[in-house]
Amino acid sequence: MRIRSTAVVVVDERVLVIKRVKDGRSYCVLPGGGVEEGEDLREACRRELLEETGLDGTVGDLLDVPLARDVPAVYFVVQVTSTELSLGGPESHRASMDNEYDPAWVAASSLDGERLVPDEARRAVHLVLSAG
Repeated sequence: MRIRSTAVVVVDERVLVIKRVKDGRSYCVLPGGGVEEGEDLREACRRELLEETGLDGTVGDLLDVPLARDVPAVYFVVQVTSTELSLGGPESHRASMDNEYDPAWVAASSLDGERLVPDEARRAVHLVLSAG
């Protein structure tokens, strides 16, 4: 099982998410994915952010979020250089009517209304928001 390296990006009280529709379910995830062989956690986080959103950034602090047993993930605070979003990487090839990937900015104040999964992702976002 590969560990997932995940970006927590907050700009102007907006949180970067990937809105997903898969098998009839709608939910959101944070940008991120599996660490490839020879890659460190920060490199994977930056690569996944670029592939899934078109954004480049500086990977900062590792957030203190417990590892989930089913899909272990680490969460990093990331500062981006732009806010213009575009889907790329493998996700752009896997996208279909039944498997949607939509990078989006969500107001932090409405994040509780979004189905952000897993619970650890929600915790990571709240850590960043509470730190200001």
